[in-house]
Amino acid sequence: MYSELYRYFILHKKLNLPGIGNFILERKPADADFVNKCIHPAVYSVSLQQTEEKASHKFYAWIAAALDISEKEAVIKFNDFIYDLKNKISSGNSIEWSGLGILKKSLGGGINFTGQTITSVEKAVPAQKIIREKAEHSVLVGERERSSAEMSEFLNQPDAKRSLWWVLPVAVALLAFVFIGWYFSKNGMDISSVSNIQKVDTTSLNESYNTIK
Repeated sequence: MYSELYRYFILHKKLNLPGIGNFILERKPADADFVNKCIHPAVYSVSLQQTEEKASHKFYAWIAAALDISEKEAVIKFNDFIYDLKNKISSGNSIEWSGLGILKKSLGGGINFTGQTITSVEKAVPAQKIIREKAEHSVLVGERERSSAEMSEFLNQPDAKRSLWWVLPVAVALLAFVFIGWYFSKNGMDISSVSNIQKVDTTSLNESYNTIK
């Protein structure tokens, strides 16, 4: 009956054995491996929860159909299986159930279970990150919605050319300032240095008028 019960476990992802516990199939999601640029498939593991749950009518009906016997015979056969399994564990035997794990007696007299990891038949698949440089998406600017392309064009506009009208006046003023500094350094800061000191010879002046006789 081990193989039939294992089939039920795989189909329903759980298997309740009264007096032993409830086997649960736990799934670890696929794992992305960024270092090796691949995605590992999902991994399954089996755990055992101690419960007092009894087997359901649907469970016995499934066992009867799997063994091709009546439902009454399925109940008797299943109960005999549970009784035999519990006696083996109580006697100190280690039960290795293929696909589920290992059952054995614990130090406290209970059942110690080591679940089996079920590796998926799927293989790791390569995963390459795709970067779409020019992919457009909506961007909310204030109260208006714009596309990412519009905002990129707006932010990457070249700066407007600055007016250079002030360069020529500043250059002229600078040259004038240099000339004035040079002139005063050469001629001194006296008033005479900036005035006309040439004397006018009045004796050599010609008459600028005619005498009327």
